[in-house]
Amino acid sequence: MSFEKIYIIGKGRVAKVCAKIATQFFSQQVFEITEQDTKELDRFFSQIKNALIISANNFYIFKKECVKNNQIINYHNSLLPKHRGLNAHIWSIFKNDKKSGITWHKVEESIDTGDILIQKEILLDENISGINLLRKQHELAIESFEEGLSNLISNQSIPQKCALNEAVLGGGVFNRKLPNNGYLKLSWNAPKIHRFLRAMEGKRKAKIKLLGGEFEILFYECDVNCIHLVLNQQINLNIKRSKNANHQTTFH
Repeated sequence: MSFEKIYIIGKGRVAKVCAKIATQFFSQQVFEITEQDTKELDRFFSQIKNALIISANNFYIFKKECVKNNQIINYHNSLLPKHRGLNAHIWSIFKNDKKSGITWHKVEESIDTGDILIQKEILLDENISGINLLRKQHELAIESFEEGLSNLISNQSIPQKCALNEAVLGGGVFNRKLPNNGYLKLSWNAPKIHRFLRAMEGKRKAKIKLLGGEFEILFYECDVNCIHLVLNQQINLNIKRSKNANHQTTFH
């Protein structure tokens, strides 16, 4: 399998390191795409044929013509088919998954549905945060990338198989970008509140609706008896756990 040109599109360390790995693997120049304007990317990719396109931490959605004319592979930060779409690491924690991981897969016209080149697992504990999981996933994506390329060249891939509720209701699809749109609900039980707070670490500030207003959650602490939140406008919120899984909320 050979390609006229190789391109990589994405942000951050994963894209940078994978560009170097691909250059060495293929002994061929890899062109890094930094353009972010969607219309310009549409124009650029519509002109490419017989290329390998590597998508790593990339939010651009490839059009039908580009998918048809090229080989595209993508890094996704979940064990597909679970948690397709955005913020998969957040959904893994919020949904109380026992494991997460990464997937390198082929790209087809629908989102995150292409054949799997390689997957690697990460076991989750009750303290892992969204930002820490994301860092682990990025490192694992880099570590497994060359193996994924080898599987691509040797035509070793596995079709995704899943029930409808596993892929679509599992969280992280595009119409559910963040759990409860990024707002904590006081009606949740204490373990769910803790999962939400951990999952949202490293993302934009989680929010909460109180007394007719909206507040950002700036800081939180959890112990066996209480979840303590510090909100903007110098508001402190204490959610006291109880034996019957309900909780009492006080603020000042």
